[in-house]
Amino acid sequence: MMQAASSALALLLISVVLYWNQTFDRRLELSLTQLHTTLALSSQLHASHEAMALAFWEGYFRNTKERSSAFKEESRELTESVDRFAAFPFPQEDRILVDDLRRFEESFQSLTAHLMAGPHNAKDDDRQLWEVNHITGEIERGLHRLEDTEIKRFQALTAERKFFATGMAALLIGFAVIAVGISVWFRHAHKDHLWRHLEHLRHMVAEVRRGNLNVCGEIPESLELGSLTRAFLQMALELREMRDSLETKVRERTASLELVQKELLQAGKLASLGELVSGVAHEINNPLTSILGFSEVAIGRVESKPELQGPLRAIREEALRLRGLVANLSAFARRAPQRRSRIDLRRVLSRFVEFRDYQLRSNNISLHVSFPADPVWILGDPDQLLQVVMNLALNSEQAIKECRERGNIWLACGAEGAVAWLSVKDNGTGIEPQAIEHIFDPFFTTKTVGKGTGLGLSVSHGIVQQHNGTIEVESERGKGSTFRATLPLAPVESPSMSVQKPVEAPVPAPVQPEKKAGLCHERHLLVIDDEADILEMITEALEPLGCRVTTLQDSEQATAALARENIDAVLCDLKMPGRNGFEVYSLIRKQFPDLADRFILMTGNLADADRYGADLDAILVLPKPFTLARLRESVQEVLRKRAPVRTGPAV
Repeated sequence: MMQAASSALALLLISVVLYWNQTFDRRLELSLTQLHTTLALSSQLHASHEAMALAFWEGYFRNTKERSSAFKEESRELTESVDRFAAFPFPQEDRILVDDLRRFEESFQSLTAHLMAGPHNAKDDDRQLWEVNHITGEIERGLHRLEDTEIKRFQALTAERKFFATGMAALLIGFAVIAVGISVWFRHAHKDHLWRHLEHLRHMVAEVRRGNLNVCGEIPESLELGSLTRAFLQMALELREMRDSLETKVRERTASLELVQKELLQAGKLASLGELVSGVAHEINNPLTSILGFSEVAIGRVESKPELQGPLRAIREEALRLRGLVANLSAFARRAPQRRSRIDLRRVLSRFVEFRDYQLRSNNISLHVSFPADPVWILGDPDQLLQVVMNLALNSEQAIKECRERGNIWLACGAEGAVAWLSVKDNGTGIEPQAIEHIFDPFFTTKTVGKGTGLGLSVSHGIVQQHNGTIEVESERGKGSTFRATLPLAPVESPSMSVQKPVEAPVPAPVQPEKKAGLCHERHLLVIDDEADILEMITEALEPLGCRVTTLQDSEQATAALARENIDAVLCDLKMPGRNGFEVYSLIRKQFPDLADRFILMTGNLADADRYGADLDAILVLPKPFTLARLRESVQEVLRKRAPVRTGPAV
């Protein structure tokens, strides 16, 4: 305590001395600057005054035009010197001398100017010349007094500086005496109050190193050593307890690490499964496009044969069912970068119902969905948001299975103010209060080994944050949990926009001859796909509309076909041997720019198209498998952008 007080006093004294020294140095520097400036201005004023006086006497006695001009020039320079002199910030006590000097100089200039102007009178001139000499003397004496004042002020500061140096020396001597006294006292106190306790502490450390954890000792009264000794004894007690349970802790930690390793392997398997599903979806969608398209073509052709309508409609319905299944699997497995668009949040929940309602009912879990009457528009990635709902619902499903045979899951969404919300509620086992704060941590799970990866809620939390939203959970043990996510609402675009509802494509009706006239009539389309069945199906679908269709299985022949034929629109598959669909589009945009706006890209896997990012926004994408109605709508949409003007009959 004494040492701390002495140190504080020493720091205070040193701070005062440093502040005093800095202040004095500034004063001394200011005084030197002022003295230097004053002497320079005085010298300049004195020189200007003498030059003007000389010009006056020469001009007065010789009275020539040249001397009169020299007098006026010297008078102007003296005026400038006086102004500079008076403008200098002299101390207040010097302002009287400065003002007197200025007044004398103005009198001198006025009087000499009067004498130079004439006419001369001997009696009056003698009196005025005497006044000129008298004023000159006053100016000389004023300048000397001002210089003496500045020199005396500097001498006073010099004397104060000597006094300050003497005080500093005395203060340093005092500091030295105090330091010696404190050192003697500290050595004595150090021996009695520190080394003895440190030696005892060293003895206890040696005992612990030998394995004796049953150490005890006196706790010193000092704050530092008392805390250190108390902490050491507490550490020895904890080590004794840890030694007793070390093997159990090691086994638990080993099991935890093994679980994490299994979860990482499972995550890797899920990623590989996603890649596999994405590739298989492409291979399924190509033949499924032919099946769906030809079934619709056949339905339109055998309208008069009821015995064939039933089987063909069954083929079409099953193809649509398979298309929905593949689309959901493909969307769930996509690993493309986030691509936001204006979507209806109700559509995300509808897609989940399509994908999981049957499986939940099979597991004795009832799904209750609550939608508002109006659309809930947000900006987001529909596939990622679907993944959030999938993860939350899967968590609810597992929680229900832990405590009951039958359960309920409630899905809801809506809008409040400037935010949209969606919630997933269940009547499962609930979450322990101490686990809620860790529920969104990666690899954290409350489930038993082998029944949870601890990744679903963490991934959902990350997706919601990427959408500038929040996600919260409320839970009561034994009664269930409610997960609620909030997302910003999208700006209003058009009041006529309506919610996207999952509807099946209508069965196409036969094309009547009178309906051929339209945008497609007499238009020449180029279709590029490596699947011959798809080329045949598209031809069968578009020719009844009056279109002329040219097909290519080799994308390398696209340049020659475009140069040779008068093409109105191009339909091209994305994934093909040789040039892919985007390379064909780049070629058209470079060599046939007028045709670039009338380009349709067909693909059986949107994940492949996502790799091209922003380029995808400028192209109309037609996902496979597509219905004939969707195919015809897409063709009419691109032809509507700019209907070509023909100068002669169509080829």
